[in-house]
Amino acid sequence: MSVEAVETEVSYQQPIRRELAHRAAVSEVFVTSLAARAPGRFVAGAQLPRMHAYYGDHLGILAARHDLLAVMETARQTSIAITHEFYRVPLDAGFLVRTFNGTGVPGPAWASGPEPADLVLEAEVLNLHGSGSAVCGIDIVLEIYSAGALLATVDGSFSWLSPERWSGLRTGFRKRRGLGSVVGPVVSTKGTEPAAVGRRDPRNVVVSPVERDADRGIAGLAIDPGHPFLFDHRLDHIPGSALLEAARQTALLLPGGPDYPQLIGIASRFDRFTELDLATECRAEPTGSAAGRVEAHCAIRQGDTTTAELDLAFLDAAAG
Repeated sequence: MSVEAVETEVSYQQPIRRELAHRAAVSEVFVTSLAARAPGRFVAGAQLPRMHAYYGDHLGILAARHDLLAVMETARQTSIAITHEFYRVPLDAGFLVRTFNGTGVPGPAWASGPEPADLVLEAEVLNLHGSGSAVCGIDIVLEIYSAGALLATVDGSFSWLSPERWSGLRTGFRKRRGLGSVVGPVVSTKGTEPAAVGRRDPRNVVVSPVERDADRGIAGLAIDPGHPFLFDHRLDHIPGSALLEAARQTALLLPGGPDYPQLIGIASRFDRFTELDLATECRAEPTGSAAGRVEAHCAIRQGDTTTAELDLAFLDAAAG
């Protein structure tokens, strides 16, 4: 990656317009610039905050490290902004996330130092979904660099709908589940103790105390629809960001797991909407442990329906 090229393509002076990143709060926009390099290839600048009420709320050594989920959120913002800026997707379109994966590269770049972390995101659109000029989705991969070193690779598959089609989709989906067209009271449980999931702030806890079944852990979701980050704007379902965090926290509650390991990889698939007004649980079970890494599989369940599946990899925080 040429330093001279990056200097001409990337800026860190101010965030991009918040609507491009689907954020209501300007303070939650991490992307600072966008540019097209070639057909299907783009570059973005972004800045990770040194302190953040949600992403920076961790105990122990992880309090001084960047969070993989913050890096993935930056990639999500970049991907959506690319569709608006370069593929003319209307700003009022509703977005569906089908898959969203991130793999971190262990190393010193994860340490939160005395200066903000300026990131360079090199994005490539691998596939366009639709026909002719009617593009309705993309598959995208982003390589994310910090101080010239590869920090993580993130990929995802996204599609979008007009407001009218979104409304019809949601109404039909809820009807098939025996629900009305209007979202009812949020079904939530009492969150577990913050320290049990490596948090200080109780508001950042998204799961209940875990129930153990052999080596599997089952936790109800503790949903706060007023959370200033997870529900930065009004939503009619539980967002993927909350499900990613629920999977991480439930995995941390598994018996015999290491204390507050660093999340270094996550692969997620979202098959259905996760409704706010249905009881929701996360089921986690360990799937492997070797060379300082611990892996777990998580399933988000509502009744007898699985809405999302996630595979996580943790790195021993002290070793990393």
